[in-house]
Amino acid sequence: MHFTSPQQRSTYTFVFVIVLCGILWTGYSLGTEHHDFGLGSLRRPSTHHRSRPVEKTVQPPGFPYTHAVDVTVPAGVKVIGLVFFGRRELVQVLDCYLKRNLKEYGGLLDEVIWSVNTDKEDDLAYLEELVASNSRYRKHEATKKYEWYIGAWEAVQDPHAIYLKIDDDVVYFEDNAIPALVKRLLENPQYFTVSANIVNNPALSWVHRNMGVYEGYYPEMTQPHPPAPKNSWRASELPSYKGPIEGPEGFAINASTPAPFRGHRWLPIRLPKGETYDMSLSPASLLAYDPFGPGLYNWAAASQTHYSFLHHLEQGDTWRYKFNIWDYDYMRLSINFLAIRGKDVMDVFPFPQKDDESYLVQTRPSELRRRVIIDGTALAVHFAFNNQYTAFEGKGIRWTDALDRYKAYADQMICPGLRRVEIKEVS
Repeated sequence: MHFTSPQQRSTYTFVFVIVLCGILWTGYSLGTEHHDFGLGSLRRPSTHHRSRPVEKTVQPPGFPYTHAVDVTVPAGVKVIGLVFFGRRELVQVLDCYLKRNLKEYGGLLDEVIWSVNTDKEDDLAYLEELVASNSRYRKHEATKKYEWYIGAWEAVQDPHAIYLKIDDDVVYFEDNAIPALVKRLLENPQYFTVSANIVNNPALSWVHRNMGVYEGYYPEMTQPHPPAPKNSWRASELPSYKGPIEGPEGFAINASTPAPFRGHRWLPIRLPKGETYDMSLSPASLLAYDPFGPGLYNWAAASQTHYSFLHHLEQGDTWRYKFNIWDYDYMRLSINFLAIRGKDVMDVFPFPQKDDESYLVQTRPSELRRRVIIDGTALAVHFAFNNQYTAFEGKGIRWTDALDRYKAYADQMICPGLRRVEIKEVS
């Protein structure tokens, strides 16, 4: 374009600047609507959330982040948490996540039922304090003896309610998780139950590994001097692993060796730029799409699972674990965190088989031809299965410092502003 005078040049320059600013502002507005640039927790503003600290999480386009206000719960329908209670050292982490999702804090939970599954006096004393800490908390003790975990389901007594069955060792879940599960179940009456996208869930661990979210980690085999700092959850603060690339001496990726010492850390493999760690050398390489595979019993694979997740939690890219839905096709699924209608439990309670898990995700759904699906947008972390705990007389996952790291995260990022119940010591 040819300008014939300085006045024309000035006019066109001014118009160009105005148009450019408009384009940039529109792009910024759209970007913040979808991404929040990692500065917020991707919830819609609400005065009910004033006690919630900022949580760094970024969602790429295509992954919905379901807020409580996005869910229309029909009149007369309650949303109830049902926790199988047994271990106070794990519940002290879960407690804050549940309170954060109660109605008074902008969540969907009308109440939380702690269904007693222990006879240990210290745990039961802790439960009394826990129930006293919030008016929406209550406990349920089975009125008669049932086999295995069946008695915990006796607490389901409202056919119209949606129950969130949660294991006591769920040590992390997003604010998005409960709203996503409730919304998915309400909108899909053909689903029998909807599970969260669980980190450390046997077959799902294989799915996550194949999504490329696992990081290279090996155990620290000797105690550091000076001792490692406490109350840290950040992977970036861990020292680098320095040993052989195939793993430290005295450690086997198939979990045939015990944990080296109580409270040991797993250290990240940090290679020079341009080099890539061969994941076939890691415990995660043994994971299989099998509910009874290494993801159930391999304490080393579970450790790598947790330290990899904590890495992504700090990076703010836990969206890498996500997908839309995964149909389990009546295969067994570990029921660590799921949504189910009260009526679907009450219609068949007490269950005709003692294995509640198999009955609720395989037998009963097959009879009704109603699917069991995973909502891949509802992310949660399950700490450990019994085999991961009891390996080598307890020298397995519990001998890592992973649980301490999840507690440190909850202390810093979830619990502020909430009345939490601490324990004096962990046995």
